[in-house]
Amino acid sequence: MVPEVELDEASRKLVDKLANGPTKAYAAARTMLKAWSAGGVAGADAMMLDVAIDLFQTEDATKGRLNSAKAIEAGVQPSPLTFFGR
Repeated sequence: MVPEVELDEASRKLVDKLANGPTKAYAAARTMLKAWSAGGVAGADAMMLDVAIDLFQTEDATKGRLNSAKAIEAGVQPSPLTFFGR
């Protein structure tokens, strides 16, 4: 929640964040929410593997794993990532 005078700026920031985020993961989350809405937890559970498995093969996921592995090896926090939705 933001005051009305800040709504335009807050909305633009959210849109920018979503547009530059992990768009394939967002799409998968939306698919899972639809499955849950239509079939409850059992419906979402039935779709989970089919929806999630493809995410592990994306460029974004590969880059994220590599980034985390390098950070763990160096004993530092992983650097923020830029997602491309691929």
